[in-house]
Amino acid sequence: MKKLFRKNQMIITTLAIIIAVAGYVNYSGKYTPSSKTKTKTVSNTAEKVSGEVTDDITDVGEAVLTNAQVSNYVAKAKLEREQTHSKAQDSLEEIVNDKSVKDSVKQDAVDKLSSLAEQREMETAAENLLGAKGFLNSIVTISNGNVDVLVNKKDLSKVERSQIEDIIVRKTGFKVDQIVITSIKTED
Repeated sequence: MKKLFRKNQMIITTLAIIIAVAGYVNYSGKYTPSSKTKTKTVSNTAEKVSGEVTDDITDVGEAVLTNAQVSNYVAKAKLEREQTHSKAQDSLEEIVNDKSVKDSVKQDAVDKLSSLAEQREMETAAENLLGAKGFLNSIVTISNGNVDVLVNKKDLSKVERSQIEDIIVRKTGFKVDQIVITSIKTED
């Protein structure tokens, strides 16, 4: 149990450090919203025969700011999820370690601890596989017999939605009708 508690503390500490670093990068002064300098990029997308050159103007600072906001949101959500899991685990461990509690209640707490560990494992495995498939900054939450998946992608094609559903079904054992996929709203 001590190893698991230390592991949880390490995860929470790591996520807190990630949030702090992202906040520092976001507010380090390298980009100020009031300056809004535009970076002009030129791309040769036209055919060589016509010799046309198109100018694409992109606001590089906005893209970095948006990515930082999404990363902060994801890190915060994962940290809150881990804290909630840790609180539940601590409460269940108190019940298991309490000598005045009946054996049937202790067994129920042990069963819940086991299912909580299994739930955490499924969430992590699904998030890792989603990241490997290109769905970075995804959040998987299992609760009340459903799986909620937050994906950092504005528009999902049917193929991408099927890939996500397949990953979640394989890693969690839930049915497709128990899976809710939501896009994280980003500003363009």
